[in-house]
Amino acid sequence: MGMRIENRNRELFLHRVFGYRGVIIFPWLARVFDRCDERSSSLPPLAKSTKSSQSNIHEIRAKSVTYYQVLTDTRDMPHIRAQTEAVTFLGNQERDRNLYAIPGLDYVAQEDIVPYTSTERTPIEHELFDKFLIYDSETTPNFVPREYLKSWQERHHQWLELSDVAKDVTHQIRVTVIPFYMGSRSAQGVAVHWWRYSIRVENLNPDEPVTLRERHWRIFSLSGTLETVRGKGVVGQEPRLSKEYPAFQYSSHISLSASSGHMWGTFKMEKDDGTFIEVRIPPFNLEYLMNFSYLIRQKLVVRQFHTSSPRHIHPLIWIILKPALKGAAWLTGRSARKWYRGLPEEKRSIFFQHLNRHKYKYVAIFGTIGSTFGYHYSTHIQIAPITGRKRYMLMTEEQLKYLCDLQKEELAKTYANHMMPENSKETQLVAKVAKKIISANVDLPNVRSIKWTIRVLNIDDQKAFVLPSGDIYVTRGMLQTVANEDQLAIVLGHEISHTLLDHSGENLSYLQLVDFLGIFASLIIWSVFPSDWASFFVTYLFERFLTFANRLPYSRTLEEEADEVGLMLAAKACYDIRESVRFWQKIHELEEKQAIPEFFSTHPASNKRAETLKRKISWALEIRHQCNCLPLIENITLGLPKILEQPLDKKTGLVHHIPVVQNTKND
Repeated sequence: MGMRIENRNRELFLHRVFGYRGVIIFPWLARVFDRCDERSSSLPPLAKSTKSSQSNIHEIRAKSVTYYQVLTDTRDMPHIRAQTEAVTFLGNQERDRNLYAIPGLDYVAQEDIVPYTSTERTPIEHELFDKFLIYDSETTPNFVPREYLKSWQERHHQWLELSDVAKDVTHQIRVTVIPFYMGSRSAQGVAVHWWRYSIRVENLNPDEPVTLRERHWRIFSLSGTLETVRGKGVVGQEPRLSKEYPAFQYSSHISLSASSGHMWGTFKMEKDDGTFIEVRIPPFNLEYLMNFSYLIRQKLVVRQFHTSSPRHIHPLIWIILKPALKGAAWLTGRSARKWYRGLPEEKRSIFFQHLNRHKYKYVAIFGTIGSTFGYHYSTHIQIAPITGRKRYMLMTEEQLKYLCDLQKEELAKTYANHMMPENSKETQLVAKVAKKIISANVDLPNVRSIKWTIRVLNIDDQKAFVLPSGDIYVTRGMLQTVANEDQLAIVLGHEISHTLLDHSGENLSYLQLVDFLGIFASLIIWSVFPSDWASFFVTYLFERFLTFANRLPYSRTLEEEADEVGLMLAAKACYDIRESVRFWQKIHELEEKQAIPEFFSTHPASNKRAETLKRKISWALEIRHQCNCLPLIENITLGLPKILEQPLDKKTGLVHHIPVVQNTKND
């Protein structure tokens, strides 16, 4: 399933606002954040079965809109109110500190396009036109792309890709901002990140002309700095927006020592009667793009997507500490029991008298211990991203990263001879689906900050998992199990959800909490029961009780939450989320001969997952609708073609960081 955007490639057009001639060379599906679009509405809340707050689901209103990368006719440039060198980029070499510009390259929304036809072989005068396109009278439009266009797009993908668009209207003045991440350069050992942003200012009521007199920017950096920048006009001009020229477009640059930030501001505009108005510049994010380098980044706890019995990988440190603490509890309890049983009756009486005399002291001691534990628990309660669910979190990011690094090293050694190359059909397929899911969900917490990578393992096991670091692993066996890209999107959405929700850290924290309670219970059991055999047997039963009553149900709860959020991720990426039910029904059929009761598993039963997801399909379909996805075919019955036998659309387009460095003036 490809990205659902209207194919108007190589179509000639006139710009509705600026009037220049141009040709479309490539479409981008952008997320438009329009603060004045009353038709935009927030996503529906999570289904009621997830016991969580719903606030984080609809923090940002957005809709998917097609934007086009176009070549403009250089003959028209002197007659329009837009910069002719609006697209800039960094040099390819780290030592290159300069910015370079491409004249006559622009981005336009679908609503700005007025199509026209021409019989000329070269209707657009631009130095890249003949390099990109060749005339063909047998096609419609009459131009076909050259191989150079594809290689050019892939080579410069990073600074060409458009992802977010911010819009706002104040006093009938519309301001549209499109940011682009360009890369980074090192200056004196510090990485400096660069962004380009294009701004269009349009007077929606040109009968009342205004002149842009001042700009006022506020720039917040992830490093914690807040900067204010004021200036006269923009790019050395004070453009007047009137009936003759209702719009003006320009671009500028910003560099930060942090990898992300936020910008917003105002334009001060003067009316013809001498009064001034403040026009809002909509806030927009400065973020670096996700990294889809297909190199293994070797080192956790893996939340794996299994079609067989799942197992947890426990942290190394707890593997060492847990038996040591448990043994200490057994020995301490056993020693206390033997000491008490060895006391004569009169000393036992003295012992109880001592307890009675100092009962308030002991109550205070145990009360303090209980209060300390309660304080610790309450101060480690966090709000889960996306769902808003409260949870206990003991693991820090540093600890989780350390464990993750260990796990990646282990995976690198285990599968060193099973990594499929990045240009393999399998890797390209996973990259295509993963990139579409991630690109459609950049408004969610953590999506942009994680460096996503992909590896496909050439093994028959049916597995997929994503490490907390963003390393996505899929096996060839899993790719042979899914029937189509929609089912693969369900699998990847589920696993990506585990990472976004930080389920690995949460599950480790919960398991450690339960283990501590189990160790304390062991101390009591070995102190109270009359013999070693009885103590051992009761301890064993209590451990099984903790596993079946606490550990496994909690793990299944996290899996159900990941199913639901993963369904949302796939829906926002416009996949057919009905395939989630078909996929789990198929897995249930494959598992029936060797199925184990859900009570003994860390994952819900596959047939139960299918039923649960089936109840949430209407909710997910509403999300697709809110994201302007094309309607799905009703009552469709899909076969089970081998997904690897289906042709790929186009190469996904690997995201490479074109890393810059010099300060520029903000306009």
